[in-house]
Amino acid sequence: MFVGYIPWTSSLKQKNHLSSMHSRLEDAAPGGPPWRSRIIVYMQSDHIATAFGRVLREQRETRGISQEDLALSADVDRSFVSQMERGIRQPTLTTLMKLCKALGVAPSTIVGRMERLLD
Repeated sequence: MFVGYIPWTSSLKQKNHLSSMHSRLEDAAPGGPPWRSRIIVYMQSDHIATAFGRVLREQRETRGISQEDLALSADVDRSFVSQMERGIRQPTLTTLMKLCKALGVAPSTIVGRMERLLD
């Protein structure tokens, strides 16, 4: 057990540490250390979460729905909606389907918009 462990502080420290590590890795030669690809994949998944959050917020605001109303319609917690929109958490496929149904949008629409943001 870690004494004084605060999950959100640890997460932010880890995120900042990985961001600085990522910028150092970009300066490295292509034949860098073997763990480099794992860190880059982690950073890419972070970008995916951010892109999903932006698209989710855009879809919600376009329809004039509050986070609370979306959460109630999709049967998820309001704080989870907030965390997804901020790129902190990612939904399961089941939750993605519930969110899309509550928003009245096809999942392919959300994924397509995410792809455009990530390109």
